[in-house]
Amino acid sequence: MPEAEAVSTYALIAGFLGGLGLFLLGMTLLTDGLKTAGGRALQHILGQWTRTRPRALASGMGVTALVQSSSAVTVATIGFANAGLLTLGQSVWVIFGSNVGTTMTGWLVALIGFNIRIEAFALPAIGIGALLYLFMKAARPRYLGLALAGFGLLFFGINVLREAFEGLSATFDLGALARPGFAGLLIMVGIGALLTVLMQSSSASMAMALTAAMSGAVPLEAAAAAVIGANLGTTVKALLVVIGATPNAKRVAAAHVIFNGLTAIVALLILPWFLAAIAWIWGSTGEAPAPAVLLALFHTAFNLLGVALMVPVAPPMIRWLQGRFRTIEEDIARPQYLDRSSSGVPDLALQSLIQETERLADIGHSMAREALQTAPPAAGTLDRRRLAAEQLTQAIADFAAHTANHPMPEQVGHGIAETVRIARYHREVAILADDIADLRRQSSGEERPIVTEQRRAWQEQAIRALDLCNLEADDGDNGHELAAAEAVDTVESAYAELKAALLREGTFGSLSMAEMERQLRIISMARRLVTQAGKARRHTEALKDQIRGLRKTPTEENA
Repeated sequence: MPEAEAVSTYALIAGFLGGLGLFLLGMTLLTDGLKTAGGRALQHILGQWTRTRPRALASGMGVTALVQSSSAVTVATIGFANAGLLTLGQSVWVIFGSNVGTTMTGWLVALIGFNIRIEAFALPAIGIGALLYLFMKAARPRYLGLALAGFGLLFFGINVLREAFEGLSATFDLGALARPGFAGLLIMVGIGALLTVLMQSSSASMAMALTAAMSGAVPLEAAAAAVIGANLGTTVKALLVVIGATPNAKRVAAAHVIFNGLTAIVALLILPWFLAAIAWIWGSTGEAPAPAVLLALFHTAFNLLGVALMVPVAPPMIRWLQGRFRTIEEDIARPQYLDRSSSGVPDLALQSLIQETERLADIGHSMAREALQTAPPAAGTLDRRRLAAEQLTQAIADFAAHTANHPMPEQVGHGIAETVRIARYHREVAILADDIADLRRQSSGEERPIVTEQRRAWQEQAIRALDLCNLEADDGDNGHELAAAEAVDTVESAYAELKAALLREGTFGSLSMAEMERQLRIISMARRLVTQAGKARRHTEALKDQIRGLRKTPTEENA
């Protein structure tokens, strides 16, 4: 009956969309939960365990298998490369390892998703995870609970997808999409890549290919081609992520594209023989592999083949990439460390914010020094840098706000808020420096030698205080901190004497009232400039102390 057919079609579509939605939601919760619970561990592993190619490869594999997201690892790797914590050579091997690590999803689906009753563990996992997230107060257990609930939803979605594909294969001939010959394989590669781009998840495309093959909806070879396409589709996201990013980010993304593209081409060219060899090797154990297991094995094997191919190719590729994406010196207002792609990892975002704020500090410091030199800077000299400082401060605030949309531990959130506060101090230094320079160029020339010498000596004290506030101290160097604080206090106390001298000269006619007011405004702004630099220094050191405390191991804390 037409009505019954319509109801059946609606049920199939609803089942397909519902299963896909459950899988994507589960994958998102699993990734966000593990990423937040283990953010510092991720930073430590990628920052410390990547000194050699084998260790970088293993780190990429291990972390990706743990957090179930190659995108998260790619984002972190790009962020570390931007911050100068990873070289290009280290970064590309982490990316290669990440591609191998992401095959763990296929194994989970193949070994668990089709061989046991989903309800036996998926529903309890969802329930326990939700309870942990709702009622635990500590951040790590809460987000581990979120990850557990996501794990259960992921497999529940696989079960719904499998039922939908079984019903769909009985109603429609999905195998008709898989046309014979190489052209048919290319079509399936395109479908796999398109699904990955649309859903922004190669894991979801992989799960769909496995369920389609397991239910008999599409032939095994066609499903394998779709898996290749899913692997290739992740490069589109990498290319989108680095639009407008720094050259280092673009180089890492290009390495990702080269690896996935080369691997896909080789795997596609030898696909029939590759599948036959895997089936023969597995079949020699006396047990024919299930289609889903065979596809998971194929996914892992061709990524490992890609790594083997890159061993001789990587060194010349890295040298080639280092010569690419070089640009003319860009406007200083453009952030060098703030890639939107890294804002999803709060610990990494905090590191990027600190790096960018330090660059803003250098801009403000150079402007302040020029404004307080014996001869004022020429007109327009500081205007461009002032605008750059204001734009850079806004970029820091926007990046921090975007990062705040992601779940994060309370201490990391406090650190991100502190960087915005520090950036505002440095912006104020830049603005005051430009205003001081403008006022100093308006001099009437009516100065008394005694007051002039006193003012110049005070300006030198101010410059010394600024230098100490901007100079990076060694860890635990309290002597430098005291010297900076004393220099700021000296400027403050000498300001009162200089102000009194200017008021006296203006009152008794040695200076016109207009000139006295101009000079009083200059020293008032200069005093505030030094005070703002001192505040920025104190808050920066407090933030770094907090970060050092967060990174301490339990052994160091008990020492």
